[in-house]
Amino acid sequence: MKKTMINFRTAAMALVTLLTIGFTQSTYAATPVTTTELKFVGSFNSTPVFQLELNNTDHTEYFVVVRDSERKVLFSEKLTGEKISRRYKLQAEELEQVAGTTFEITNKKTNETTKYEVNSSSSFVTDVSIAKL
Repeated sequence: MKKTMINFRTAAMALVTLLTIGFTQSTYAATPVTTTELKFVGSFNSTPVFQLELNNTDHTEYFVVVRDSERKVLFSEKLTGEKISRRYKLQAEELEQVAGTTFEITNKKTNETTKYEVNSSSSFVTDVSIAKL
């Protein structure tokens, strides 16, 4: 009976150890994190303005290419740095004219390309509020 209890206790400890090791997270060397974000900032002198944010932890070189809906290159540049922020003003009178424009951000080190496409939609909203006097 005593031997059975010792075997049971040993098996229980082995099970607890196995489950503890199985549920712990593995930690590897920190891989560089790059987050890319493109957002519409607004209009400046009736031309649309977009802001590109690159949060680059290792000083990787990036190529940014802006193309119109017909795939013609509007603008291209090479960027390097840690926290990169650029604003792009597109030459169009209305936001609907830039529909189909793409922003292509390519990491030179990994040749990984992130693409953003600009689409626009507009709606007319009328808010009416009534207050009791």
